Amino acid sequence: MDNTLQVQPKPVSKGYKYFIVFICMLSQALPYGVAQNILPLFLPYVVHTFDFSLAAYSLIFTFSALASSLSSPFVGKAFNKVNFKIMYLTGILISSVAFFCFGLCSKLPEFYLAGIICMFGSVFFSGQGIPWVINHWFPGEGRGAALGVAFAGGSIGNFFLQPITAHVLDRFGTPQKPFMIFAVVLLIIGLIISLFIRVPNEAETVYLDNEAKDEVDHKVKKAPEETSPIFQGWSVKEIFKMSSFWVFSLGYALIGLGLSALCNDYGIFLKEHMPITVVGIVGSVYAVGCLIGNVGGGMLYDKLGTAHSVLLAGILDCLAIIMMIVVGVTGQVWAGFAFAIFFGLAVFVYMSAPAYMAADLFGKEDQGTKLGLVGISFAIGFAIGSPIYGVLADKFNFNIAWMVMLVILIIGYILLVSAIHRIKHLQIVDFSTKK
Repeated sequence: MDNTLQVQPKPVSKGYKYFIVFICMLSQALPYGVAQNILPLFLPYVVHTFDFSLAAYSLIFTFSALASSLSSPFVGKAFNKVNFKIMYLTGILISSVAFFCFGLCSKLPEFYLAGIICMFGSVFFSGQGIPWVINHWFPGEGRGAALGVAFAGGSIGNFFLQPITAHVLDRFGTPQKPFMIFAVVLLIIGLIISLFIRVPNEAETVYLDNEAKDEVDHKVKKAPEETSPIFQGWSVKEIFKMSSFWVFSLGYALIGLGLSALCNDYGIFLKEHMPITVVGIVGSVYAVGCLIGNVGGGMLYDKLGTAHSVLLAGILDCLAIIMMIVVGVTGQVWAGFAFAIFFGLAVFVYMSAPAYMAADLFGKEDQGTKLGLVGISFAIGFAIGSPIYGVLADKFNFNIAWMVMLVILIIGYILLVSAIHRIKHLQIVDFSTKK
């Protein structure tokens, strides 16, 4: 007789699970905030110091976005084989070294390379790392809200990092030393966070009592047409054979293309129609909207399901572009603030959505690779969106450019929502045939 004691996994308290969410939020606020969110503030200082053209240096954002999106599936696959803390620390080290190297750069190719490496590192501790942690601690109910709160850290960090960075840059006048200072900050904070951030071990269960069963029962009663709790997932090879996946990818790419102009060019556009001080206030309103949108959007996924939440985001994004057209035609300041509110509230469609949709639509097995596949289409569209918008604005005018972006966005959301419905239907069919 086997006398080996079978130790039952110990349930983890909800309080500890929420503590992990807080740690993830802190990771987004500081390491990610330094690696990604403050870089645009360095732009005028780098351009002035090294006499680069604005257009040439701005390509650093395009190259970095493409590099991170293309590498994301491979990084995600590595999470299945390598200890999470090692992956997290690797990303922190890569990004901090790259950010430090910014301070040593003097030529455009050097800045491009440092930007690519920095963005690549952030995939480890943010793009793939945060969803990996949240999906393990919240495999069912509450996952959307947890993802939303975690990614809201980026918006919270901006409240503090933006003015601090501006002050440091103003004090030194040149970008070299500030780059090095923030690289050290990124490394130290990242190392501290690595002491606390983790995934559950074999002796722990993230479910409390009968919570797992209750979650499944609740989902079935709540939205049977939106949720397939019994669905186990497809392999990556099976996903590639699905026409719905390619429709999904095309739709998400078009959405990324349309939203890129709103993210990167709203400041330049609004400055043509209102004082820069007002544009700054609009930016603050947008930041608040992003904070609400990240948290509220995550809750929407839990309550409404994927398709309805994405549809709502689409309506908000379309309203945001319409408000930009109103600003261009009438010059009304209120429309600029309306844009900030609508666009901020819809931020969840590209912040927490990829992590949620990857598991919800294609299954949790090999989730890192699937997250990379879901996010890569949006990232490619986002990377080319601003240049396309710039060409349209130069050749025609801002209003024509916004109208084209609106049409692209509408087509993108139609394709994405229809693909989501189709994939959900395929989940039911797949389960029925294997039952």
